[in-house]
Amino acid sequence: MRVSRLVGFRVGEPPLPRLAALLVLLLGTVVPAQPAPASRERQERRISLPDSASEPVPELHVAAGAVTLLLFDAPLDRASVELEGRERFRLVDVGERILALEPAADLGPGERLGLRVRYFDGARPEQAVFVLVTHPSEVDARIQLFRRAQSIPALHAELAEVRAELAALRARSEVSSPADLALAGLLDAKGVSARRIFRRPEQEMQSSLDFVSGFSLRASLWGVVSVEVENHGKTPWTPTEARLTSSAGSVPVQVLGVRMKQPRIGPGEVGTVVVETEGAAWKWGTLFRLELVDATGARPLLIPSVAL
Repeated sequence: MRVSRLVGFRVGEPPLPRLAALLVLLLGTVVPAQPAPASRERQERRISLPDSASEPVPELHVAAGAVTLLLFDAPLDRASVELEGRERFRLVDVGERILALEPAADLGPGERLGLRVRYFDGARPEQAVFVLVTHPSEVDARIQLFRRAQSIPALHAELAEVRAELAALRARSEVSSPADLALAGLLDAKGVSARRIFRRPEQEMQSSLDFVSGFSLRASLWGVVSVEVENHGKTPWTPTEARLTSSAGSVPVQVLGVRMKQPRIGPGEVGTVVVETEGAAWKWGTLFRLELVDATGARPLLIPSVAL
């Protein structure tokens, strides 16, 4: 019995040959499955921005389905971000010091897109320029960016600065009583000013974190801000960085450290976060904006009015 190319069957043909012919046709037209793309290794890097235009432009590895976080060491001019082919990105989110990127699809082989970010303070270098590519086996998950090149003189200066900070912290850690404060020179005739931090009724929860209450202490040479934070999220939270910005935006505050009673604040828990600062020449009782940030930068907590 003969089967035509259009799979026509004669009347009375047995069902088994009919089924066999149909399978032959189906198997002959099935498109072979495409191999799944290999998974990329997520990596974290530290990059120092070049000092001159003659140095190579840093290359960043982006990929569809992966968010790349760029963490800057100074505030950004958020309105100045220039991204070539911005419409091809699913996510472009610019924060005060963070830029998150995710393309909707991988960039093609040899394809390079430019990215330019300007800093807010105008110090040199005034901008950071990058090239975005898609690497076949790697994707940048988190990149820390530094404006100062890691030259030998710069490293020596940074080491001296770190040693001075460690010495100051060691002296502070030895203080265990009011008498020790006086002996360490951390108290003078002006004494200590204490102020409560009030929660605003209209304050909204941010990143599943809620400011409950707090207070601040201020002496001539130091300041302390202590806040109670409640975690309404589903994952633990640990602040690793604090930023204090004057309401007028003109008073810089050097934060010495962020400490907690417990290692982390678990879901549904309330924890105490203490921020220590150096003293400065601002007027006592100046209002500051306190921002607490975790290591990922994805769950910040903003407390808009802190008197210090």
